[in-house]
Amino acid sequence: MRRALVVGLAVVVSAVVLSGCVNMEPMADTSDPAEGSALPAFGLLSPQQAVNLLESKLDQPDFVLLDIRTPAEVEAGHLGGAVMIDYYSESFRDQLEQLDRALTYLIYCRTGNRTGSAYRLMQELGFTSVYDLDGGITEWIAQGYPVCIGALGSDHACETGGYAPDS
Repeated sequence: MRRALVVGLAVVVSAVVLSGCVNMEPMADTSDPAEGSALPAFGLLSPQQAVNLLESKLDQPDFVLLDIRTPAEVEAGHLGGAVMIDYYSESFRDQLEQLDRALTYLIYCRTGNRTGSAYRLMQELGFTSVYDLDGGITEWIAQGYPVCIGALGSDHACETGGYAPDS
C-alpha cells in the first residue's frame, strides 16, 4: 500500500512538472550563456536578458513592452516605456486580439503567473514573437532594476535613468 502511494505521488508530481515545463516552446540561445544574458528566440527572459532586449528594441516601431497588471499595480511601479492591458479586465482577450501579431512583445506582470497564461493565449491567437519576463516585476526589482512610479502616460520620471540596476 505504501509503495503504491509513493508511486502514485511520483506520477502526479511528474505530471505537474511536465505540464509546467511544456507550456513554452524551447528556446535557442543567441549569445554566451555564461554571461546570463543570452537572448532566446522567444519565451522566458531573465531580467538581464529583458534589459538587453529593451535597450535594443524599446524605441523600435516593431516592439511593445506590455504590462498586464491592474492600473493600481502599474501606478505603484512599472517599467519605462510600457503600455498596459489589464489581465483581469473582461475585455483582456478582445484587446489582445486587436494587437498586431507581427510585432515583438515583452510581457510582464507582478510575479509571472499571469504572463504564463497570457503567453499561451497569445500563442493561441497567432502571436509568434512574445517574451515573458521571468519572475515579473517582483524579480526585476529584487535584482535592482529601476521602475517608474505613477500612472502610464502621466508626467513622472523613472527612479534612475535607463535600465541599469541600482547600485
